[in-house]
Amino acid sequence: MIHSAVANAQEALRQLLLQYPKADTVWVGFSGGLDSTALLFIAKSVISPDFPKVRLRAVYVNHNFQADASAWAKHCSRLAARLAIDIHIVSVTPKSASEEDARNARYQAYEELLSPGDLLLLGHHRDDQAETLLMRMFRGSGVSGLGGMAPIRCFGKGWILRPFLKLGRQDLQHVVEQAQLSWIDDPSNLNTDYLRNWIRNILAPVLQQRWPGWSGQLSRTADALSEADELNRQLALIDADGEFMNPLSVKRELVAQPVRFRNLVYHWLVSQDIRPGSRVQLDDLVDQYASGGKGQWSFSGRSVYLYQSQLWVVAQNLPQQSSVQMELQIGSVELAYGQLEIELSDSGLRQGLEIVVRPRRAADRIRLPGGSQSVKKFMNAQKVPPWLRDSWPLIEVENEIIAIVGLWVDPSWLEKGGVKLNWRL
Repeated sequence: MIHSAVANAQEALRQLLLQYPKADTVWVGFSGGLDSTALLFIAKSVISPDFPKVRLRAVYVNHNFQADASAWAKHCSRLAARLAIDIHIVSVTPKSASEEDARNARYQAYEELLSPGDLLLLGHHRDDQAETLLMRMFRGSGVSGLGGMAPIRCFGKGWILRPFLKLGRQDLQHVVEQAQLSWIDDPSNLNTDYLRNWIRNILAPVLQQRWPGWSGQLSRTADALSEADELNRQLALIDADGEFMNPLSVKRELVAQPVRFRNLVYHWLVSQDIRPGSRVQLDDLVDQYASGGKGQWSFSGRSVYLYQSQLWVVAQNLPQQSSVQMELQIGSVELAYGQLEIELSDSGLRQGLEIVVRPRRAADRIRLPGGSQSVKKFMNAQKVPPWLRDSWPLIEVENEIIAIVGLWVDPSWLEKGGVKLNWRL
């Protein structure tokens, strides 16, 4: 007889996978521990009969912390072979033995592994969700952080799915026991120098004694906070006029509402794959904008600039654009930095026109109604940020500049039913 925990776990995974009918490959993050062992078994039991065209693979990441890591890799390989699942072994070298550095190294390995549209299954469960909420509370996280782990999130070229967030650790133990599978108990899980382990081994038993079922209650709290965060994001999207653009311009009346203004800037940063390192950093950015100042803030290899009452996100080291010859066709073209977006317009450049996309040069000039003007002077008048001027794409035909993307087009080159160009950072 199938244990109810097995049936619940299978149905939870099945419902998530049904949302991705075009997925070719599903990866299981497999450490050999209880949670990921249950996940591997459930994935096999669901995917083989219900999604026969999907390729199921496992990935084991060796952090090189434990002396037994090689033996664990062999255990994982044997178990995967028993379930007829291909396994990929990855060795990483985290910056330190900290939880954060180990996680960063592991997730980087996952991201490098995923092809477009791939799914990565992770075995986080209800108890992990409750522990995560406590950890983030202790660190002073806001609503977004306290929302906990999402069951689905975009990740690299694919997606992360966590099907077990409504199941407890005890449920997963029932799964593994019914499947008669062994698992690894990592001795580092007893090291209470790590915050999560301290919560799990020291705090959780106290909470369980005083509030039985505490993990389920905190998990529901995380769900409620996640809903609140989504409402905040939707409000920010309304305040951004329906789209988080780069750069961001903010209405003056909104700047006068600090809470709503801060919410917009936060969710705009998140939309640009940036999470502020601290509330202080976010407050400084908001305060500088409100006071009409200038500034630059660094976030993990990217910079946020405040210039002419706009917020810009750019790479800290902008790659140089070389000259690229191409034919104007509707679509998107990847440049050295950003994308050239080409779309239909009532009046624009002719489709099929052979052009050269290149950066500006010192002697560049364009023809304006009052005579010619240097591109440098024109960009200055258009308030193009100084750090973008050498990367901004120009359009050239037969050695003549006919357009500065998104800013100017020579009227003599316009025709009905043509295309317009924009540069997306």
